Amino acid sequence: MKINFRKPLATIFAAILTLTVVSTATAANNETTSQDIYRIVALGDSISVGFEPTPEIIAETSAPYGYVDRLYEQALFHSRSEFANYAIMGLTTPGLTKLLQGATDRKPLSSADLQDFSSFQAGVSKQADRIAALTPQLATDLAKANLVVLTIGGNDFSSIVKDAIDISNDKPIESARQIIQDSFEIRMNEYTKDLDKMMSHLHELAPDAQIVISDQYLPLFKGHPLYPVLVEAVNKLADKLDTFAIDLNQKGIPVRIAHISTKFIGNEASFTYFNAWEKYDTHPKQAGYEAIAQSFAEIVWKQYVKPAPRAADVPISVVINGKEPPNKAVLLKGTTFLALRDVANAVGADLKWTQKTNTAIFSKNGREVIVTIGAKTIIVNGVTQPLETPAYFQQVGKEQKTYVPLAVISKGLDYQVIYSKKLNTAFINS
Repeated sequence: MKINFRKPLATIFAAILTLTVVSTATAANNETTSQDIYRIVALGDSISVGFEPTPEIIAETSAPYGYVDRLYEQALFHSRSEFANYAIMGLTTPGLTKLLQGATDRKPLSSADLQDFSSFQAGVSKQADRIAALTPQLATDLAKANLVVLTIGGNDFSSIVKDAIDISNDKPIESARQIIQDSFEIRMNEYTKDLDKMMSHLHELAPDAQIVISDQYLPLFKGHPLYPVLVEAVNKLADKLDTFAIDLNQKGIPVRIAHISTKFIGNEASFTYFNAWEKYDTHPKQAGYEAIAQSFAEIVWKQYVKPAPRAADVPISVVINGKEPPNKAVLLKGTTFLALRDVANAVGADLKWTQKTNTAIFSKNGREVIVTIGAKTIIVNGVTQPLETPAYFQQVGKEQKTYVPLAVISKGLDYQVIYSKKLNTAFINS
C-alpha cells in the first residue's frame, strides 16, 4: 500500500534492503535435495514485505515480521519447507505484471522497468532495483513452488480513499461518497482485468503451485462518515474476486482468495497504523499481520497453529514433524538439547541402547547414527564426525534419558532444523 514517507522515516529502507529483500530459509544449511521440500514464493507489495513504520525497524534493530514469515512457520508445522520473498515496496498490479514478464524472459530488470517509484523515498526504488534484478532466480523459484502467495492492489486503490478523505475535509460528505462509489467501480474493473492476465502468466511460471491472493481491507476508523461506503466497496471487491477465482479454477488455474477484509472490518484501529505515524499509512501492525497470516493459513492448511504454552522452566518450544514431544527441551550453555527417544518416536525410527558403552544407535531409512554419552564425535553411516557439545544423561522422573544437541539432529540425522526467534521454537522435520 502506498505511503507518503517523510524524512523521519527515510532510514527505514536501509533495514528493509538488508533484512527483507529476499529471505530464503533452508534446512539449517544442509543439502535437502533428496527430501520433499514444500516451497513458498511470496510476491506483491509492502504488505508481503512485512513493512511496519516502527522505531525498531527504523533503528535497524529488528527485521520485518509479516504474514509471509508466519506462513513459513505454519509450513514448518507440516513438513520441510523453504520460502523466498520477492515482494516490493509500493508495487502496483501493472508493476507486478512486468516483474513476472521479466521472470519469463529471465531478463534482469530495474525499478524503472516496473513502474515510477519517484513519489517514494529513494530507498524504495533501491529495494525495487534489488528485486527486479533477481528475475532469473524468481523464475527458477516459481518453477519449483508449491505455494505462491501475494498481496497486490493496495497501491492501486489507496489514492481513491485518500482523495475522498481530502475532499470530505473541505466539501460535503456526499461528494466524497460519490468519488469512492464511481472511482472504485472503475478501478475494480481495471484491477480484475489486470489480475486475470497476471494469474495466467503466474500459472505458466509456477505450474505446480497453489496460488493464494488476498482481497483488500483499505481501512478507515469505524465511525468515520466514509466508513460504511468504503466497507461496502471492499465487500463488493471481495465478491468479485470470489467470482474471478471460480472462473480461473474452471480454466485449470488453482487460485484461492484469502479474505483478510473480513478480519480487518471493525478492527482497523488495532490492526493498522492509520493515523498513528502518517495520516494515510494503512500498513498492518503485528496483530494485523497475524490476522492476514491466519486468513492465508486457513486457505492452505485449514488451520492456524501455535506452539503450546510453555512452563516457566522450559526455555524453548520444539516441534518434531508437526508435534511437540512429551519431554521438555534443555538449554545448556547456549545449546539446546532434546531427548533422543522423543525424536525417534516422532519420526518412527529405531533406537537401540548399549549399556556397556553408553551408546545409542539411531536408524531409519538406511541411515545409522551412533551417539555415545560424553563423546565429542558421532558416527554417521560408519563415518566419524566432530560434535562440539556431547550428549549427556538427563534425569526425567525415575528415568535417565539420552539428551543430544540439535547438531546431532541436523548434521547426523540430516533433518531440517529451523529456529524461529519470534516463536522461540525449533522446528524439526525429517
